[in-house]
Amino acid sequence: MLNLVISRLIPGLMAAVEALGRILSGFYAVVQEAHLTAARFESLAQMSDAELARRGLKRDGLAQAVFSADA
Repeated sequence: MLNLVISRLIPGLMAAVEALGRILSGFYAVVQEAHLTAARFESLAQMSDAELARRGLKRDGLAQAVFSADA
């Protein structure tokens, strides 16, 4: 009887563990992208106005530049 109960629980448990793994993996990807975006912003924010101008950027447009594909 115990074997029957366990054999019925294992597939559901494995599916739950796989779903949790997918959720955690997605969360990690979002956190990693946010970290990279913040690092790009910090890198640009530390540049002088002349360096930013050479890249075609202005200080007041850094946030937009970081979130665009041009950054």
